Amino acid sequence: MPAPARNAPQTRPQTRPPRPLPAALAALAVLLAFPALAAGCASAPSSPAAAPAMAPPAIPEPPVLTQVADRSLPVEAYLLSGAQYRRLSTAEDVLVSRCMQDFGLPYERPPAPDAEPPGQTAHRYDPVDPRVAAAHGYHPADPNTGAKPAEPSISPDAATVLGAGTAGGPGTPAAPRSYRGRPVPPGGCLGQAHTRLTAHGGTGRDPDLVVGINFGGYQQSTTDPRVKDVFQKWSACMKAKGFSYATPTDAAKDPRWTSAPEPTPEELATATADVACKAAVNVVGVWFTVESAYETQAIQQKLPELTRIKQDNDAMLATAASVTAANP
Repeated sequence: MPAPARNAPQTRPQTRPPRPLPAALAALAVLLAFPALAAGCASAPSSPAAAPAMAPPAIPEPPVLTQVADRSLPVEAYLLSGAQYRRLSTAEDVLVSRCMQDFGLPYERPPAPDAEPPGQTAHRYDPVDPRVAAAHGYHPADPNTGAKPAEPSISPDAATVLGAGTAGGPGTPAAPRSYRGRPVPPGGCLGQAHTRLTAHGGTGRDPDLVVGINFGGYQQSTTDPRVKDVFQKWSACMKAKGFSYATPTDAAKDPRWTSAPEPTPEELATATADVACKAAVNVVGVWFTVESAYETQAIQQKLPELTRIKQDNDAMLATAASVTAANP
């Protein structure tokens, strides 16, 4: 999904949408107005299946936590991480560069991003850092969040042979059958790279089953009696500080913040109280523990399919590693 707008609260799962392999296709999308799909940001599956009804799972005693950026959720074993997407992107760029060179066309590999996308837990229960809340409220701390990448410079011939990979659809220009007498692979050089990287498994995206578990666990946790109880305690704490919200999500989505380009003094005060109350009643510890339990429950129900997904991802990453090892 596209990166969140600069004034959008980030209290939601961070995962990637079903998408083709990243960098070169994203560059072409910007140039030719193909449908752009950004990596490493919060996203629900395009047609998410309703989460199956589950009895509240048993949980251990929740640890006292004020943040979970250094912890992993169970579903992350089956999601492609930001680092893994970067490896796939690098291998794709190598393959595309070779293909374009074979056609005698210039192609500059897109620069690697300065930083990897945040992990699943980095902003899941934001705000949680008192310094960030005091400085930015519910607005992203990074002023470049959601900024468009620089448009690549590419000739019309190169763009045509580059192709649309697996993102073709109605209105998407198809790669030609040949270029100056040489056959062009289906989907162009991007299509050929995708085929190579996924030849032994994987699709270059997070399957809807895994994305659904990621979002389903989050959604189910918000209606769990134990999380609702800690939300009530948080709400009472906020009321004592002069702020009236039923849940942390209500505070983060207050229209006064989401419609403002910059945080206001009232927003900063609200976010600061929010963080303090989360810490006072252990919102993060309870929420993370409950959500993890729902994910574990869902994983157990779909373990054969998820095991195959992990095997496919491992095979795809091994192929990517062999590509980049041959072209360091």
